[in-house]
Amino acid sequence: MNAGGTLTERAARYWANVAYDDLPPEALRLTKRFLIDTLAAGIAGARTPVVESTIRAAQAGFEGTDAGAVVWGRGVRLPIPQAALVNGTAAHALELDDFGGCGHSGAVVVPVVCALAARGGVSGREAIVAILAGYDLAARVLEGAGGYRPHNALGWHSTGTCGSFGAAAAAARMLRLDSERTADALGIAGTFTGGVWAFLVDGADTKRFHPGKTAENGLSAALLAQAGMSGPRQILEAEWGGFYGTYSHGIATPELTLEGLGTAFRIERSGMKPYACCRGLHCTIDALLELMAETGAKASDIDAMIVHGNEQTVRQFDRQEIGTLLDAQFSMPYALAVVADSGRATIDQFAPSRADEPAIRRLMRATRVVPDRDLGVGAYPPLELHLKDGRRIERGVAFGKGAPENPLSDAELALKVESLVAPALGAQRHREIVVAVERLDEMPDVSALADLLAGSDA
Repeated sequence: MNAGGTLTERAARYWANVAYDDLPPEALRLTKRFLIDTLAAGIAGARTPVVESTIRAAQAGFEGTDAGAVVWGRGVRLPIPQAALVNGTAAHALELDDFGGCGHSGAVVVPVVCALAARGGVSGREAIVAILAGYDLAARVLEGAGGYRPHNALGWHSTGTCGSFGAAAAAARMLRLDSERTADALGIAGTFTGGVWAFLVDGADTKRFHPGKTAENGLSAALLAQAGMSGPRQILEAEWGGFYGTYSHGIATPELTLEGLGTAFRIERSGMKPYACCRGLHCTIDALLELMAETGAKASDIDAMIVHGNEQTVRQFDRQEIGTLLDAQFSMPYALAVVADSGRATIDQFAPSRADEPAIRRLMRATRVVPDRDLGVGAYPPLELHLKDGRRIERGVAFGKGAPENPLSDAELALKVESLVAPALGAQRHREIVVAVERLDEMPDVSALADLLAGSDA
């Protein structure tokens, strides 16, 4: 895109005007995959304590009616911004939502699209374009902010900071805003966005809440733009008070924001989680599974596990004390211990906690996370496995299962979705949701899909 204007104006011009038929088939195919993956994560997370708290807060002072938008997997409807808030929180509640993009783009973008779908009058094709727009802008802003590791190393949770732009882009497209109003929506969203990593110290619930708040923020920004509020057009690059200068001072790479706009779609850089824990653990989990399969070792054969990372690896993942679900999902020693013992990293290995089991405690104490490697962009810590028979083997995995370069197969994704949706809504409703997503491009009004997401609170 070489047309003039600020970064925000140029992005808005493209996404406000592009037609469904102009988009590449691969990007359209991926949109359906990420949609069903996010819906499954959100339905599974809908009854977690953090979602219960968010629903109670959203309902405060609000007399519930049959109007509004569906809370996924629940018999509750809320005003559209609050529905996005709750569903975004639910999608991230169990660490099962996608990764890449702004961090967790699906939990930010999909709740916005589904909430606005409740108003009716938007086709499935328009919803697909809106999702694509959201994934694209959320990821592009993070790239302009210096990339995931540099931006997050400053203490920002990129899902919260950069995700608001994606949520606003998706909402603007759902509302059919023109390029001027879309630029306003992006500008408004960028003036009130945030999210910090303080939750990691004590496992606080705010980590789950960030995508929901971000979805609400972007959706509200688009509604304000639609109503006539203006937003700063230099929200990204303004020398003083711009997003990049404020949130990524000294590390921003603004020139990357629009690189390949309209030809390279950032949804292609997102991945799906096969394991119910932070993505930063997945490649090391894969390495352990590979080594145990190759050597025939059992958990009892393991003498030590050394994870070779950097300072950020230690800061994020070196924790022996497990007090909350978040602690478990961000603990390299815990994750490797339960994987060695059970052969899997599904949600049942993290909730309820197994940290008090003697076999798990032994393996956790046998695990060290050391800052002795210079991990490049996109690189993950290798594992050095010590067996009691004297063997010592190191293994690094470049692309963990679920990465764009090593995606879940259709069968693996289908199994994940079924395991999350069917227990919550039943086998029949699970099948109806899957079919609706598969045929989304044929759907004249996407509110039909949104209605399928409702459950019962009886």
